[in-house]
Amino acid sequence: MANSRIGHKAKTEKPSFSQRFWTEVRGYAEALVIAYLVVTFLFNTVGVVGSSMQPNLNAEVRSSNLVRSLLTGDRVFIPKYDTWLRRLGILGPFRRGDVVVVREPANAPSAQERNRRPFFIKRVIGIPGDHVRIVAGQVYINDYPVDQSFITATGEIQPDPIDFPLIVAQDGKIVGLAIRFGSTIRGTPIPQLPRHDFPPPAVSVNDPRVQLYYGNIINALAPIDDSAPSGEPFVQDLIVPEGYYFLMGDNRQSSKGGSEDSRYFGPVRGITIAGRASAVIWPPRRNGHWNWRRLGPPAGFRDIPAPRNN
Repeated sequence: MANSRIGHKAKTEKPSFSQRFWTEVRGYAEALVIAYLVVTFLFNTVGVVGSSMQPNLNAEVRSSNLVRSLLTGDRVFIPKYDTWLRRLGILGPFRRGDVVVVREPANAPSAQERNRRPFFIKRVIGIPGDHVRIVAGQVYINDYPVDQSFITATGEIQPDPIDFPLIVAQDGKIVGLAIRFGSTIRGTPIPQLPRHDFPPPAVSVNDPRVQLYYGNIINALAPIDDSAPSGEPFVQDLIVPEGYYFLMGDNRQSSKGGSEDSRYFGPVRGITIAGRASAVIWPPRRNGHWNWRRLGPPAGFRDIPAPRNN
């Protein structure tokens, strides 16, 4: 009888504080490990902040109100397994027209003003080997004018008439980049893209500002043809280097908070792309219409020919 009472007491004995503590810690640790594995290898979601992808991705308010942007802006789905399969060479490179999340390059103008490099959302325009140029705001890939109705159809955005890259050459060699530089209050130089109707004077390719923002573009320019004008600005093809991508935001109108993209810092390394945005998953409705939708390359990218021989 006594043994029975002792056994009953043992069964109902409460765990000690130490046991309860480590059980709780283990539960949180397991949850964190699972969350880490999901975010690293399965999927993630990213909120759209700022106006660089309007009219196709909506942040609701400008980035000056970060909290409200995160609560009310579009949230996109990022399949992380897609990224890992591409890095392993199973899926191949990202496609022209893909919307991707990328780490801000160290030479981006905004990166010069702060001590952190956040992720942002852009669209892949040129893939490795592509010849890219912009004339009066019209993007050409491998000499093909890309249909930009995916930007202009709503009437909200009209691309600025930008020429890029606008260079000056002499004796078959590039000597300058036709571009202006402004300055922030802190004295940071900021590129001002050249307009087709008012090209600026050339800045020497040896200028530190040109080297900072456009050194990788100068190194990636197509060979200059003998028929190129001497001493006068002209648009020259940029050949996207192997392992790099030329990215642009859909908002290419500076008066409406235009995108800071490869026109300001050149092609970006593929390894810095954190993932492809495959769908908008939040909010479910916007302006009385369903907002859930897939994010595939616009139709205007389908007929782009393969890169010609460099």
